[in-house]
Amino acid sequence: MKKYATLSFLAFTTPFLLSAQLQLLGHLPYAPLTLAGCWHYVDNQGGEWALVGTSAGLSIVDLSDPSQPVERFSVPGLANNWREIKTWDGFAYIGSEAPGSGITIVDLRALPDSIYWKVWTGDGANEGLINRSHTVAATDGWLYVFGGGNLTNGCVIADLSDPWNPQIAGIYDDFYVHDGYIRGNTLYSSEIYAGQFTVIDVTNKSNPVPLVSTPTPGAFNHNSWLSDDSQTLFTTDEKSNAPLASFDISDLDNITLLDTYYPSVFPNKEVHNVRVLNDFLINPSYGGQLTLVDASRPDNLIETAWVSLGNSLVWDADPYLPSGIVFATAKNEGLFIYQPTYQHAAWLEGQVTDASTGQPISEAKVYVLNTINADTTRPDGLYKTGNAQAGVYTVLAEKPGYASQTIPGIQLQNGIVTTLNIALVPEAVKTAESLSDAFKVFPTLFQDEFTIQLPVDSPFKVGQTIVTLTDSNGKTVWQQTLHGTTNRLQPDPTLPSGAYWLYLQQGQIRSVTTGLVKR
Repeated sequence: MKKYATLSFLAFTTPFLLSAQLQLLGHLPYAPLTLAGCWHYVDNQGGEWALVGTSAGLSIVDLSDPSQPVERFSVPGLANNWREIKTWDGFAYIGSEAPGSGITIVDLRALPDSIYWKVWTGDGANEGLINRSHTVAATDGWLYVFGGGNLTNGCVIADLSDPWNPQIAGIYDDFYVHDGYIRGNTLYSSEIYAGQFTVIDVTNKSNPVPLVSTPTPGAFNHNSWLSDDSQTLFTTDEKSNAPLASFDISDLDNITLLDTYYPSVFPNKEVHNVRVLNDFLINPSYGGQLTLVDASRPDNLIETAWVSLGNSLVWDADPYLPSGIVFATAKNEGLFIYQPTYQHAAWLEGQVTDASTGQPISEAKVYVLNTINADTTRPDGLYKTGNAQAGVYTVLAEKPGYASQTIPGIQLQNGIVTTLNIALVPEAVKTAESLSDAFKVFPTLFQDEFTIQLPVDSPFKVGQTIVTLTDSNGKTVWQQTLHGTTNRLQPDPTLPSGAYWLYLQQGQIRSVTTGLVKR
């Protein structure tokens, strides 16, 4: 999976050059109000609008001149930092975490002249039970209210046959639902506290049927969005150092993680919401970041644009207006309008093998030097990386135990996959096979910890000795430096039960391999 290079000699100038792919057109400050979610609207005359959630309610912004955005209307709401908006058939639905806020419904059909609004809290026997919400969605004549209210913290589904008067049809309450994406009769539910997304059949709105749940890399799934071909789900986790992820969902019996992505400049500041437009991801993120990612090859995600909107959370972004502009909400800095340029990445893919045996090498690092991009080979030796810009690059491949290889003159072209297979030459490593007592490990059947003991004459007592634990496929799962004669070691507690292999290495001296079993 994608891992960005941290070598000191790599040049990190590319993200700032990429900002040319998002040209700033306009800005509307809101201080002292803070901003949250946003969504788009096009009136009957073709006028384009930004619907912006503020800490005081809804702001309706005229974008007819993107360089001079103007708030034309505002709808008051209970004070709250969270406010999310979606639209259906000329109506906007606004939810908030403020207790008692319900769902504000705004009739937008008379824009640019006037608006009408009211607050809905449920209907019939459920009147007053839609107390609040975390997020909302509206599609195909149905309103979905997520994560709030007295009725459920899951999902409430309401019929919008009469958009001004929703009628509750059903609920899903297996888990707290933070957000959801709907296409056709399928709901992709982001269940943040369960650390997963769930695929739910909502053909019968009164009886949603969960089909499968899948954990996300950060186990804190904030939101999800579907590719245009419905084959790939993109997920975010609202946790520092957690990546955006792409999942192959074409076979619900075999959902597969394809790749992960971290913003280039502040990779520890996670993507907050992912939006999909054609082959690209639009990513409002923590750390004041807004990025574009080429996802046309969802197993090789490449960042193609990065801009800073300030220092606060970039809460949301919307790329869906007919003009093609993108507007984004920075929590403290206001509304920003950009003209994007969507350009496909230049991909570099191939396999890393052992030059002596021809066998694939896993856990090898492949860097495109002087860019932000790198990858780590999978068990089959395959890697997938590239760059946003075409050009001639130098590629570096390395793995402990092998001579690193630098390959200059690699031509990358936008929209083209360049294949580069790399054979690494093993370094001369002296194996301490004749030293059967070079170390002792006990117990070999362990639960939480085991001990490595070095005899007085062990070659591993001198210098820096690394203990490595690998799984049955030879993949490194844990490493630690030894200190002293007796070392009580506690491997990663999340390692599953099963068989593992252990060896020591100090410089060019490597021990025999010893088998261990974790209970």
